Amino acid sequence: MTFFLVAVAAGQSNVPNSAYSNLIKDIGTEGVYVHYNTNLLFTGEYLHFKLYALSKKNQSLSNTSKVAYVELLDREGERKIIQKVKLVDGMGQGDIFVPTNLDSGHYTFVAYTTYMKNWPSDTFFADDVVVLNPYTNDQKVFWESRGKDSLEHGLRNLNKEATKTLSKDLGLVMDKSQYGKREKVRLTVEAKPNNYGIYSISVRKISKELAYGDRISPVDYTKKYRSVDLDVASNDYLPDLRGEMVIGRLSSNSGLQTMNKKLVFSLPGNQYSFKMVTTDSEGKFRFSLDSENLDTESIFQVWGADKDQYSVEVAPVPELNLSKRPSKHFVLNKGMKKLIEERSTHNQIENAYFNSKPDTVKLNNNFIPIYGNNFIEYNLDEYTRFPTFRETLVEIVANAWIASNNEGEENIFVRDFEATNMDVGYNPLIIVDGILLQDHKDLIDYDIKKVETIRLARNQYVVGGQIFQGVFDVKTFDSDFAENYQKTYFNEISLLRPKPQKKYFKQNYGNKTFGTIPDFRQQLLWEPNLELGEPTTTLEFYTSDLEGEFEIVIEGFTTRIQPVKVVTKFRVQ
Repeated sequence: MTFFLVAVAAGQSNVPNSAYSNLIKDIGTEGVYVHYNTNLLFTGEYLHFKLYALSKKNQSLSNTSKVAYVELLDREGERKIIQKVKLVDGMGQGDIFVPTNLDSGHYTFVAYTTYMKNWPSDTFFADDVVVLNPYTNDQKVFWESRGKDSLEHGLRNLNKEATKTLSKDLGLVMDKSQYGKREKVRLTVEAKPNNYGIYSISVRKISKELAYGDRISPVDYTKKYRSVDLDVASNDYLPDLRGEMVIGRLSSNSGLQTMNKKLVFSLPGNQYSFKMVTTDSEGKFRFSLDSENLDTESIFQVWGADKDQYSVEVAPVPELNLSKRPSKHFVLNKGMKKLIEERSTHNQIENAYFNSKPDTVKLNNNFIPIYGNNFIEYNLDEYTRFPTFRETLVEIVANAWIASNNEGEENIFVRDFEATNMDVGYNPLIIVDGILLQDHKDLIDYDIKKVETIRLARNQYVVGGQIFQGVFDVKTFDSDFAENYQKTYFNEISLLRPKPQKKYFKQNYGNKTFGTIPDFRQQLLWEPNLELGEPTTTLEFYTSDLEGEFEIVIEGFTTRIQPVKVVTKFRVQ
């Protein structure tokens, strides 16, 4: 199946429709459910989300797509925010910071995979959200709304949601029903074996006055996506089976041929990503990018002669053309004025103290370069430093040297394990901070004092059909070679990449460290990976300086993909 999908990706337009239709039937349909923390947001706040990719055929979390997309669309369907989300074992997570220049209004929060585009867009996850920008006087969209008052609508739906979901087999037991400010809360989650699974939990302040009703539940969405008909598939989209798909086109500024050209792609940095691909008969290219390096700034360059006569364009994510009228209206009234002012003030204070309460990024330190682990590393500070690159190669780095090629150009060479003389036949692959160097002279003349390590791999390697005799991999101290190395044939392109996963901040007043720092958190806890595999699981978190009613929501799916949502509340006085 994997080999067949790769072949299809290389020439999708040539695949018979019947063969592709059979392939879709073999894979089955896919859905994406999103648990998110709130559907009424102020600018300057975060929308936290957890994605669950679902396989209808296997009745499990889906391992088909490795990438999903979340978007925020306005009422006309215009894209305001888009994010790419990495899926691991059918799950993904992230957050959206609502910028202060976003207008007040009704928006649609959408989530989908590329593969899901084979079916009508009403199979996407799509829910109504309200964004309120308190820093502008333009709130006309809420004054002109026609519908039931938000207060009445919110109260009715909040009560309905709590009644509907508390009947689940997942039990929530709290040590109190009311807490003081900055007090520890102990929550015990009771689960039966048939409810074991991975969930997400949100603890957030709710307001009967500032409410926008209920959100789509996992039960509702599961019914919707399971009704998808395989026979209505458009057969136009393959799943992102091996990672992110990068698609683009090569063009020539001077009318040169663009077919069968080798194109080098680099994501510079410590954990760099490197690929060499070949364009098709129309100058198009596509490749899967499965990299832990989530930087957005990439470099494309054509391999070989006349490389400065080409330009590269990467295709953006196509617009959805999905306009959706809100199913309910948010209406401002005078009684909300004080609440809006207070919440806006609290948000500004919280953002001002963000550095004291930061989220942390989960780093992956399992980077393996394209040449594997078969290399010799020279940390130059462990040797006597020499003033030039040439002298360093002579005095420190064994089995590498500088010589002139047939055109009189100076190149770096790496000796093979089997070689008995200097004639090795192929040039090595030269990499500096993740960038492939075609002009060896640029490294030969480089300031050696900026170089931290040199790695030498002596085997022959084939990359994108190109043979290299060894790899000469250089790392600078500041990993900033790309910032200062400019070539006319470099195509620097910013890509849409997934954001790194975060470990979200959890306040702890046990050590009194934060006793003098204001605490106006609306969101007391967001844990996107709550694993329930025991009869009881205990969670602890702290209240803030805000009084009022708070809501605990746990959502997700059991190991048998049964949807679960449980809600309970408590007060802070």
